[in-house]
Amino acid sequence: MHLNQPTPIKDRVGAVIGSIEHLPNGDQILRNKHNEIRGYYDHEFDCTRDENKKIVAKGNKLRTMIC
Repeated sequence: MHLNQPTPIKDRVGAVIGSIEHLPNGDQILRNKHNEIRGYYDHEFDCTRDENKKIVAKGNKLRTMIC
């Protein structure tokens, strides 16, 4: 995987439902299939944030936020 190359997230039948963009500093951005930001992973603080940047979980929980 190359940095800044989004990783697709697929559902059970293989349809792309979102993607995760990997930033050089270790942060990640979750986008839905409409390219809207749904969340962030803050590498420095090891927490997941919602689209308003409010902390919603400890650790990287972006994949659970795509529904």
